[in-house]
Amino acid sequence: MPCPRLVAPLLCLSSLASAQVSKPPVLRPNPGWPEVFAPETVLHINLSMSPSDWSTIQHDLTFDIEVPALMWMGNDPAILVSVRRKSCDALTSAAGFDKVSLKIDVNEYVDGQAWYDLKKLSLENGDDEDVVTEGLGWALHRMATGPIGYDYEAALANWATVSINGVYTGLYVNAEQRDKSFLKNRGVWVKDETWLYHLDDVYSTTLKAGTGDSPVWQYLCYDPFQSPNGGCPPPDPSGLFVDLTALVDMKGMLTVGAVNAFLSHGDSLFSKGKNVMFADFSTGQKRQYYPWDLDSVMTKLNHDIFNPGDHYADALLGVPAFRDQFKQILTDLLQGPMHEAEAAQFLDQMEPILTPWLELDPNNRIGTGAAIAGHFQSKQDWIVQRKANVLSQIAND
Repeated sequence: MPCPRLVAPLLCLSSLASAQVSKPPVLRPNPGWPEVFAPETVLHINLSMSPSDWSTIQHDLTFDIEVPALMWMGNDPAILVSVRRKSCDALTSAAGFDKVSLKIDVNEYVDGQAWYDLKKLSLENGDDEDVVTEGLGWALHRMATGPIGYDYEAALANWATVSINGVYTGLYVNAEQRDKSFLKNRGVWVKDETWLYHLDDVYSTTLKAGTGDSPVWQYLCYDPFQSPNGGCPPPDPSGLFVDLTALVDMKGMLTVGAVNAFLSHGDSLFSKGKNVMFADFSTGQKRQYYPWDLDSVMTKLNHDIFNPGDHYADALLGVPAFRDQFKQILTDLLQGPMHEAEAAQFLDQMEPILTPWLELDPNNRIGTGAAIAGHFQSKQDWIVQRKANVLSQIAND
């Protein structure tokens, strides 16, 4: 019973729900955020949409088309959402469909609607490396949350299976969407006093929530925070230290850089000046940085943690106090919460949970059987070798 494109989505999907979904309303199995991102949990998400809409999403290269769908998990009641394709490459090993990354908007058609305290979901297909590697990257950022690294919850993510019109389309990384709900769930959103930005490319910053530009954004008008211009020259290292110590949670920002440096993330804030989110506040709270886009990590054992020649690393690590703090954070993380034994324990816990869903996913980019077990072991081996390399770089700096 496909939905005609010219019919209002709410009316059409209501009839689709009654035709395809018959489940009694039940209470949610957990309270919502942040439990929905429990790292040892795999969510099982179902989507029902017109077959023609699903085809449109798979082949949309504008990454802008949104289609209506019903979404539910387990015995939850189905809710009306919108679905669009994200700008990751499609994986095409499955017969009959492409595995594409998905953005799900929970309140596009129903104002105020939330799903486990979320308004949007970001489901990553693992296109650059694979979903195990990408999910492990998120797990290491999460391990860095605490006294040594982030003083705030910066990196919630886990995994999710997705079935569309009854067909299993694979295992995805479920990374918490950075939006207004992200800040509200952390209790830091204040209307007209909070701003959320996405730095998606060098000097290309998009305001995601808030009105106008924040006072901190306006003040940090110099390189590397904004494109250089003659009217706003950057301060010398001592002046930069004064500015950023006053305005930015530098422990958090340096933790983003440190964990991504360990992960050899060559497409991140310190290495490329991109792929990060940050929030500004006019309430006296300092700017917070949050990792994003971890689809190209754990690739180079010898990746330079100091990223010479790249402007964020050059500017920030050119300040002696920040460089020392960066090295100390990374050393303490690798000897503490990001120790190879912690990572091994996490992978050993997740391997039996994820393996059945990887076996069924023809687009897992890993293989089946012994290849999956070998892949989990290779991640543990990489972390051990990478730790030795990073600590050597720090000792020789």
